[in-house]
Amino acid sequence: MNDEQNNEVIYPITIGDLQNDAVKRIGRKLTDDELYTAKKCVECGISFVMDIALKAAIEEAVEKNRQTKCRVIRGV
Repeated sequence: MNDEQNNEVIYPITIGDLQNDAVKRIGRKLTDDELYTAKKCVECGISFVMDIALKAAIEEAVEKNRQTKCRVIRGV
């Protein structure tokens, strides 16, 4: 894996994404104070579930790869 691949962003969340969602949910953009709080909540929520998501993604990738290799080896 090269440095470019190593630094690839998988799923970005921007302030624009947060503000667009606020407009959909409450009909307006967040104030600076609300935005600060919302950013902290998003960061906390993401860090809380990140370990679970990464673990599940790695396990799924390994399992699918294992199944594919077995089919190739067996000639399936």
